[in-house]
Amino acid sequence: MDLRFPPRYPAEMPSWFAVATPGLEPVVCRELDAMGISGEIVVGGVLFDASLAEGARLSARARTPSRVLLRVGQGSAKSLRALADLVRSVDWSGYLMAGAEIDVTVSTRGSRLSRRDVIAAKARNAIRDATRGYKRQKPARIRQRLQIRIDSDKATLSLDAGGELLHRRGWRQSSVKAPLRENLAAAMLMAAGWEGDEALVDPFCGSGTLPIEAALLAAGRAPWSSRSFAWEEWPGLGGLRPERAGHGRPIAVPIIGSDKEPRAIQCSKENADRARVAVKWSVGNVSAVEAPAHLGLVATNPPYGARLGQRVRGVYHHFGRTLTERFEGWRAIFLAPNDRLACAVHPDVFRLTTFSNGGLRVGVFVIEQV
Repeated sequence: MDLRFPPRYPAEMPSWFAVATPGLEPVVCRELDAMGISGEIVVGGVLFDASLAEGARLSARARTPSRVLLRVGQGSAKSLRALADLVRSVDWSGYLMAGAEIDVTVSTRGSRLSRRDVIAAKARNAIRDATRGYKRQKPARIRQRLQIRIDSDKATLSLDAGGELLHRRGWRQSSVKAPLRENLAAAMLMAAGWEGDEALVDPFCGSGTLPIEAALLAAGRAPWSSRSFAWEEWPGLGGLRPERAGHGRPIAVPIIGSDKEPRAIQCSKENADRARVAVKWSVGNVSAVEAPAHLGLVATNPPYGARLGQRVRGVYHHFGRTLTERFEGWRAIFLAPNDRLACAVHPDVFRLTTFSNGGLRVGVFVIEQV
């Protein structure tokens, strides 16, 4: 795909980039496709074209991306002056209110411009120059975020539609050690093909992220409960607001989260209350978990050992025995730091992909039928 376009913006059909955790790009692309957006998978995300309103709405509805970025300009960055000229050439009137606070992040590769702090300061000054004559309508309350990516002597300017990372849904305020990010939990469910029409059990639920994401998906609700999006203050959207999905449709299948730590279950209950979803929680060891239906999906993130300082082979062995004895006919998807531990769960396990979770490389393992 040719990403070059004139530096002045907006284009007739804006170009966007949905940032994905490396290894999960196909899952993000599949979700966008289900939302009616055709995209192209590249390393680190999915490129797609959509109107300003479509891209904004997608950032508030998509469950799996880390960020959704709007490409606002591309051009020369042979020097700081050239970069400043590029920034000033963008028509910011559709995106920035007078007096808007903007954070600038910079990444460079193969460029003579290496001081990221200097580049960011130059860009902020150029934006201040470009927006000096804007008429103040109301005080800006949401910080904007501009990403500058310089590759050799070319720069790409992108505005973050969400502002902060999209996994920050607003409902997970209680947490135990080593929590799974919300968008990664959603990616696991989508990778397993779970659509809210079959039972789901998480025997290592921790802070409750996987069952809560499952409940929101089953109810057809937006994944967030209380947060702001940067695009809410883009003048070009004319006051567009995120869709408030209410309670959504009734959840027709059992969704269960279990953990041996009472503190974890207390955190899960508090998070579920903030997310306004009904999940059944229980305190107990993995060997005590029962299947609530004849068929369903076990989706879980067992302890890795390396991060929590535990010896966990026995945990995976007991997990596998529970699946075999009590979840016959079910499917399973789980994370594990290596194939050896995954194979301790079931002989027919296979690795779907790998990604980085909390600085550790982990695999996504699937059992098609226990």
